Amino acid sequence: MTRKSLIDRFAGWLDENFGFTKSILRPAPEYSLRNPSYWLGAIAVLAFFTAGIAGIILLQYYDPHPDTAWESVSRIIVEVPFGNLVRNIHIYSAFSMIFVSFLHFMRNYFVVAYRRPRELMWIVGMLMGLITLMMGFTGYLLPWYALSYAAVGFGITIIKHLPQPLSGLLEYVISGYGTDAELLRKFFTFHTVLLPATLLILLAIKLHIFEVHGITEPVSRYISEEEKKLVPWFPNVFLYFVIIASVYVASILFASIVYPFGLHEKYTPGVVTIPMPEWYFMWTYAIAKTEFIEVMGEAGFNIFVSTLMIITLIFIFLPFIDRWKDRHPSERPFFLAIGAWIIVQVGLMTYLAWATAGSYIPTDVAILSIIIPTIIIFLAAYLYRLRIIKPPELVWEKFSKLKIRDLVETRPNPKHYIWTAVRFLLSIMCAGLSFRIIYGALTESIGSVWLMLGSVLLALSTIEAFKTIYLEDLRIGNLEKRFKALERWFRIG
Repeated sequence: MTRKSLIDRFAGWLDENFGFTKSILRPAPEYSLRNPSYWLGAIAVLAFFTAGIAGIILLQYYDPHPDTAWESVSRIIVEVPFGNLVRNIHIYSAFSMIFVSFLHFMRNYFVVAYRRPRELMWIVGMLMGLITLMMGFTGYLLPWYALSYAAVGFGITIIKHLPQPLSGLLEYVISGYGTDAELLRKFFTFHTVLLPATLLILLAIKLHIFEVHGITEPVSRYISEEEKKLVPWFPNVFLYFVIIASVYVASILFASIVYPFGLHEKYTPGVVTIPMPEWYFMWTYAIAKTEFIEVMGEAGFNIFVSTLMIITLIFIFLPFIDRWKDRHPSERPFFLAIGAWIIVQVGLMTYLAWATAGSYIPTDVAILSIIIPTIIIFLAAYLYRLRIIKPPELVWEKFSKLKIRDLVETRPNPKHYIWTAVRFLLSIMCAGLSFRIIYGALTESIGSVWLMLGSVLLALSTIEAFKTIYLEDLRIGNLEKRFKALERWFRIG
């Protein structure tokens, strides 16, 4: 009888104490381990907890008062050990949470993941998305920048144009009696207590519904019965998530080290600045500052806010509106075009807001930026429906035509996952720290050498990850079989 390795014994001890193999967490189909889009929700949850942990640390040094908020942030950056690193981890985690949540929303929209019996899960997810945006909105004010104060003023203006009594209630709840101290205190309370607690409750509800109904089956017509086979949550799904989590944390650390955020100008009464929201609200700012909205005055702004409300309500209750039977995008040209149009318009309006900072967007530019993409997108969607045009086959659709076991192992040794995750995390940290040295006390040449060494370690770690996970057991003669599988894959289509 062979002696188990230390890692195997440790994994067995954990399972014996925590009962992972007896967990209520359901097994996952094999196809979910082939397509990273199935894990966008998990990445968003990971980002939430990463931002939360960093935020709790920052709470020990932050003072939520207009006279001292900016100074406390400055002290965190300059005086607190690793304070700026923790602050950047918090910011980048919050940004990634918002961005990944948007990707998760669009992915579920395109695959129609809101069909019965998942209507409630979609509604809960939409509410979680709105709360995520509110957390970003409230957190933006806390450093007490002149830029963020002006942007929050723009947001409060939108709230004032909501229908009564909703606008009056929200305005009082958010800004209180109108003093700066009251405004900052309320934003601090919402950002650190009320919104995270509400999000945790909704997350628990959504996870429960997810465990009851499982993953929505893919819309691809190429998923085989073999790929629908379930793999256990522990160790397969758990260790798969370890890899994803390690890559995510490494990326956040790398960004926090290499591209740290600075400290903007402090807000003081009388300071005039451009109300530039954060990037995830830029598109709303672009629409609001178009010339034709400005010319229409209050009526134009009311139309803008009402349209936002109606669109939001439509998406919240989309499960009860969309009755189209087929889920494949080619059979749903209208819904396909709407989703693509949203992505294009959000990106385009964000760019216009950035490019025209401090000035209004000309009416002709605004109209053309709406009409031209609309015509192209809807025309392409219906031509796709009529099979007149065919987009390139998605990689995972080609991949799904293979017998997956010929190319990829879904049940590798757990130690491969663990060591690969550790190596990847360390290599990213090494590359990031060495790159940061260039801007430190050492000379540029020495810093460049360290950067090169860190990058080489990162590349070697990536190659090792591919070898251990995707080309496992090469020593027993599987290499030729898998290269033949790769050859068949490239010949498909």
